[in-house]
This record gives sequence, structure tokens and C-alpha cells, in this order.
Amino acid sequence: MSARSARKKQGRLKWRTIIIPFSTLQFWVSFLLVLLAVGALAAFIYLQFLSPRAHAGQLISKAGKQFDQAIVLGIKDLAFDEFQTAQETLFQARKAYDKGKNTESQVFAEQTLATLDKAIQRLRSDDFYKRERFASMSHLRGTVEVNLAGSLQWTPAKRGMKLKRGDKVRTRTGSMCVVQFDDGSQLTIKSNSLVHIDELSEDIRTRTKSSAIKLLVSDVEASILRPTARGSRFTIETPGSVAQVRKARMSVRVNGDNETEYKLISGDVSVRAGNRDVRLGRNEVIRLAEGGKVISRGKLLGVPVPRAPGNLDWKVSKAPSISVRFSWNDIPGARSYRLVVGTDRYFSNIVSDRTGVKGTSAFVKNLKPGLYYWRVSSIDRRGRESLFSSFLVFRIVQDQTPPYFSMGDPIVFSDPSEDRIYVSGAVEPGSKLVLNGKTVTLPPDGVFRSFLTMRKGLKAISIRATDPAGNVLSQQRVVR
Repeated sequence: MSARSARKKQGRLKWRTIIIPFSTLQFWVSFLLVLLAVGALAAFIYLQFLSPRAHAGQLISKAGKQFDQAIVLGIKDLAFDEFQTAQETLFQARKAYDKGKNTESQVFAEQTLATLDKAIQRLRSDDFYKRERFASMSHLRGTVEVNLAGSLQWTPAKRGMKLKRGDKVRTRTGSMCVVQFDDGSQLTIKSNSLVHIDELSEDIRTRTKSSAIKLLVSDVEASILRPTARGSRFTIETPGSVAQVRKARMSVRVNGDNETEYKLISGDVSVRAGNRDVRLGRNEVIRLAEGGKVISRGKLLGVPVPRAPGNLDWKVSKAPSISVRFSWNDIPGARSYRLVVGTDRYFSNIVSDRTGVKGTSAFVKNLKPGLYYWRVSSIDRRGRESLFSSFLVFRIVQDQTPPYFSMGDPIVFSDPSEDRIYVSGAVEPGSKLVLNGKTVTLPPDGVFRSFLTMRKGLKAISIRATDPAGNVLSQQRVVR
């Protein structure tokens, strides 16, 4: 081979080594571009999501959203301490983040999240919204004791004492007390009773109130008012039964054999006895065994309506004591009635307690001046007594002072045969007035105006005034 041919061959071989097919070049360019894109994406992911700064930013963002959620749930009003702590740590986290202090920012953000998690968990719990309520001992007589929640000691009860969930009240023989709830409901605990307050709370979101009492050996009267907030409940639990009371005037008695007797005069009461619900009707009585079995069920007689003495009546007498006639309406089927007169609205100081009264009226003797309360109940032929009526109050006043009397100067109109005299004045309201033997008709305020006819020569007016107590004022007034 000649030298020239060898050089040509060598040149061709060298040229062929630098020739790259287009497809190969396209592949490697694409590969490099993909590699650069993947690297850029990896860098972006790292910077945005995996770097300490990115992690700090994510925590701050999460804490901010959770803080807004907590505000919607009411953290500022309901958990102010947690709100203040979370607000401060979130501010510190953002401040550290702006300065590039990523680790410090993460720590503050995590503290914010921990505080908010705890607060939100509390805000979503129903127990968090329960506000403790109180009842009060409004009246007591005799030996009444209280066992406060968490205590092992029984202490003497005092008027005005606050009672809360978990407290117990017991009354000894001849004792009683009245527990007043903050919704106006009232529980009268009679002699030899033991009552446990199971629940006294209010949901601050809905204003619904929950009240629950448990009766052991007890005798109570309850006046439960209709709740103002829908969903409120008042529960009375006894051995073997649970009564849901919406509004009622009722009594509950648990004897030594754990038998329960419910008497409902009016209202809405549903009793869970064993495995069934029993809805009580107006003037109904039901007796239950300890296990909830119905022993008896029947109708009570109606409650009598007191008539006289009327509410806020005054009875005035000059005697140191008087007899008072009490009357009420007739209840069909009543064998007799029970009349109770006392000196306080709770009848803890009884002046007269008469059982077996026949008819619809009775006299009580020797009532001295003072304020009196009275009520009446009906008794059927089986000896079952209804609840008492609402009480009425009246006052007896001893008055030994002659009635007030005032009269202006008479005006004389003369005729040939007689004189007509115009008189005017005032006398104690309710009194009787007689002038010269003539009874003067008096208005309620006691102011009078009248003409008297007198013979010629008669120069005096005879005055006689008698007040409701029987005190008499007698005078002679000279006519000039």
C-alpha cells in the first residue's frame, strides 16, 4: 500500500471516531436535561419541605391554622390562659423564623401546637362547658345535717348554706328543711330523710341545666318549675326507679323496705321502673317495689281550693285571741279533710293540725294576733291523702283604740219648723257611723257627707263610730 493511500485511510478512520449519531446525541441531551430537572426538583423539594427552614415554616403554618381554629371554638373567652400562651409562643416562632433561627422557630412552633392541642381537646369536651351550680338551704327546723362532697363528717346545716354536686342532706325526727334551686325549683325535705345531690350543672353553650337527686329513705315534696332552656332536665332517683321531671308539683316517699310512692298533682313526669316507662297523670299515685315492680296505681282526690280567710286578709279584734272560720271547696269522693295552720310558709311551726274534718269548713280557736298561713288537703275512703293546697296567708290584729273620727263645722239651713244641717268629715275605713240615730252610708275610704234634720232648739249632734274591731267612739258636737 502506498503512503498516500495509507494517509487517506488513516484520515477516514479518524473522522469516523468523532461522528455521533443524532439519535445518540438526542438521548444524551435528554438524559442530561432530565438529570438537571431531577436535581432542580430535588433541590426544590429539599428547600421547600426537607430543610430545617422549610420544616420550621410548615410548623408555623400549621400552628397558625390551629390557632385560628381555636379562636373559632372560643379559646379566647373559655380558655384565656391557653390562648395567651399560644399567642405568645406563635409570635416568638414567627420572629425567630424571620431572623433565620430555624431551630428556635421550630421549638416555639411545637410549643404552640402542644398548647393548642390540649386547649382544643378541652374545648371539644362536653365536661368543659359544664358550669357548677349551687342550691341553697332556704329554711330549716330541728336537726338538719349536711355531708359535704369529699368529707366524712356530718355538720349542722345553716340557713343560706350553699349545696353543690356530691353533697348529702339528712333530717332527724321532727325536723325538716327546704332546698331552693337557682332555677326557682324547690325541694321540701321532711322528717327522717336522706337526700343525695347527684348533679347540679349548666351547659354554658346552650344554657341547659341538669339537676339530679337521689333519695334513700326519704319523704320529700317537690315543686319543679318548667325549664327556660330546652333540653334541661330534673331527675329524681330512688331504689328501683328514676323519674324524669319537666314541670311538676309532686311528692316522693321511700320507706324502709325501699318501696317508692310517687304522688303527682300536676305536671309532666315519666318514671322508669324496671324495664318500662310509666307516665304519671294528674292527681295520680303509684307505688313501686325496690326492683321497679308496680305494687299499686290509682287516682288521688283533687286538691281543695282554700276560700276564707282569703289571701292577705286582715282580721281585727280588740280581744287578745279570736276564733277563725276556715272554708274551702268540696271535693267529690272525699271522706274528710285535713286543715293545717302555721306561722310560717313552710309550716315548720304548726299552730293547729286537724285531721278528719267533716264538711268544707272548720273553726280554729284561740288564735292570737300575728301572721298565719293555712292549707288544706282531701282524704279519700281508703285513707289516701292528696297533696296540700297552695297556702294562703292572713293577719290577726288586736286593736283596742277607738276609731279615728274628724268632722268639720256643721252648716245650718233654717226652716220655720226645723233645721237642716250639712255635715262632712272622715272616719276610720271599715267603721260604722251613726249620727243622731241615723246610720250614715260610708264609702271605702271613710269620707262622709250627709244632711241631718233637727228640731228647733236642738243644739247638739250625737256621734257614735264603731271600728271593725268593735271599739266605739261616742261624742257630742254642739251646733252653733
